[in-house]
Amino acid sequence: MNHKQITTLWCAVIVEELIRQGAGFFCISPGSRSTPLTLAVASNQKARFRMFPDERSAAFYALGYAKATGLPAVLVCTSGTAVANYFPAVVEASADSQPMLVLSADRPFELLECGANQTIRQQDIFGGYTRWSFELPEPGMATPLASLLSTVDQAVRKSLGSPAGPVHLNLPFREPLEPEAPDFAHPWAAPLEAWRASGEPWNRFSLPLHEPAAESIVTLRELLAQAERPLLVAGNLGSLADAEAVATLAESLGVPLLADLTSGVRLSANCAPWQLAFQNEAFTDKFRPDAVLHFGGPLIGKQPALAIRKHPPLHYVVVREHPGRFGPDHNVTLSIEAAPASVASALAGCRKPAETNGCADLFSDVASAIDAVACSPDEPVNEISAPRIVSALTGGEHALFVSNSMPARDMDLYAAPVAHKPLPVALNRGVSGIDGIISTAAGFSAGLGKPATLLIGDISFLHDLNALSLLGQPWNPLIVIVLNNHGGGIFSFLPIASQTDRLDECFATPQNFSVESAARTFGLGYACPATNRDFTKLYAEALERKESLVIEVKSDRQQNFLLHRAIKAKLDPIFEIADGFGNA
Repeated sequence: MNHKQITTLWCAVIVEELIRQGAGFFCISPGSRSTPLTLAVASNQKARFRMFPDERSAAFYALGYAKATGLPAVLVCTSGTAVANYFPAVVEASADSQPMLVLSADRPFELLECGANQTIRQQDIFGGYTRWSFELPEPGMATPLASLLSTVDQAVRKSLGSPAGPVHLNLPFREPLEPEAPDFAHPWAAPLEAWRASGEPWNRFSLPLHEPAAESIVTLRELLAQAERPLLVAGNLGSLADAEAVATLAESLGVPLLADLTSGVRLSANCAPWQLAFQNEAFTDKFRPDAVLHFGGPLIGKQPALAIRKHPPLHYVVVREHPGRFGPDHNVTLSIEAAPASVASALAGCRKPAETNGCADLFSDVASAIDAVACSPDEPVNEISAPRIVSALTGGEHALFVSNSMPARDMDLYAAPVAHKPLPVALNRGVSGIDGIISTAAGFSAGLGKPATLLIGDISFLHDLNALSLLGQPWNPLIVIVLNNHGGGIFSFLPIASQTDRLDECFATPQNFSVESAARTFGLGYACPATNRDFTKLYAEALERKESLVIEVKSDRQQNFLLHRAIKAKLDPIFEIADGFGNA
């Protein structure tokens, strides 16, 4: 076979094995050096792919797809800075344990570090943020194709392993890059005959089951049985099964459950927003848990950790399906690497259910107070009422993605209790960046195969503006709700706000771009409701239409700050007369 045939067969084998291993969705950015890979994907009838002019957006889209499916999307790019643009999403995927496969085309050896165009050091470019990084040889018959297949298998296995995360394969190609039909009867390809006929992957693998050790369960059962004031915490959980098991355990034991927005439990009918209680110092002085059982990863809000740091419990146990250390306050007394669902199920009946009379009345009063201050129908829609209305109306046939900074905090604190089935919710909380949010939400929606709503601030919206180009397809509908306070509203809540007269200049970075013009530029519908009543009607109708729409909620940073303070002033007396379990 000639060089073109060898390279064509090489890439066809890689793409086919990826598909057989379940990594059959490809996010491709155009480029010359990646021509053999791109055309191998396009030529495979089983491959699903989407083209992206921007590699950064492509990588975040792949991240959203992984959040929805639990499977890695495959990123394909050309050489040079193209691969560097994947870096932010790779970091987020690594921190949040999301699978991802990066296939970067590269120049061959003789063009490296000699002044050749579009050439950088691509090997190990992501450093310690990958679960595995490997450079393949240039296509050639000196390399057994069985080794190529087993390398692809290893890449998928490492991406899905514990912890899951990004894997980078760097693939150098020599010109010419154009395809030519290979000869699969050639002796070099002959060992693949059975593989080609079978339709099965070259190598199957099974991931380990993370069941808890028996002695750990015994210890936990005794600990919870003896605790006088236990607290269950649901942080960032990886599956609906984990979320449901933790919620069931808390309900059966009558133990308070602090459920973070990232847990999958927060937006459910029976979830009490304990994070609001932890904002009240009088309440936390009375409720001092002596045992904390923390399932999953971190929380959005910092107040619970501050309260626990002030009154340290005797036991702080972390359960999560991850071998990495978790404990920012270094107060963890026991770590269990196991599936949260398996641990929660094993703890059923470990203690007599506690009496929590008054909790329902307490949080009913809390809800009424929030609605009275921020959600009156004829009052202007605001940064608290918008997430509250969205959480109440969005049903299980829809999904929700929430941007970082204030949208995440406000949804976590003020989301309304809902009565519908569990709502798929996702955030980029690995490193909590504001980049690539629209792209991630679009990928999340596509991976789920259902419409989604994105709640996002104006700076995050601006940061990923070109991703609006992804939303024009009917199969990728996304309702984008932009909370526009013309800058970084979160800085008004930080200590720096009272310590400098240069808040706007150096921190808030006021912006005056037109959200409407941005939406129209990309062919998307636009609306700007004035009141809570208008917003409720508009959003309910948008949910029915199932098509992309940009909704702008105009706000003011100072008024938003005062609104948050007004709600806290309304809630403080409610929490101050309650004991640690919400009993008046």
